Amino acid sequence: MKITETGNFTVSASPDKVLALVKDPDFLGRTLPDSKGYRVTGPDSCTVDMRVGVSHIKGVMPTTLKIQPQESGEPLVIKVGAQGLGSRVDMALQFHFQPSKGGTTIDWTSDASVSGVLASVGAGLLRPLAKRNFDAIVLAIQDAIEAAI
Repeated sequence: MKITETGNFTVSASPDKVLALVKDPDFLGRTLPDSKGYRVTGPDSCTVDMRVGVSHIKGVMPTTLKIQPQESGEPLVIKVGAQGLGSRVDMALQFHFQPSKGGTTIDWTSDASVSGVLASVGAGLLRPLAKRNFDAIVLAIQDAIEAAI
């Protein structure tokens, strides 16, 4: 099952400061909601133990975040992979940073593919839950950026 969400938000920090924070695996690991803990595994990666709860499927899924190298002017891409509970989630989060009055506007896109037991709960249940989770992740990142500046 494919799930895509988009949105944007504005923070009161320069694009360079925002980019430096979002590219930091320690920042991402400690920022994500529903985390049971994280480990930085390299200069551009971390593993987060994420709590998952959909219908009768509940537990912790180890989730790998890999920050892709970024070309100037290109969006920052974070590849996310999670496997567990009889399921697999692959996602690409894209962040595009634009200067705005007094800060930075961040346009984001999330493209996810869910397979296995989680996908079997059906789109009617999974899509609204995915949107709520994407929104919670983005809000957590936004709040952490504001707190860090």
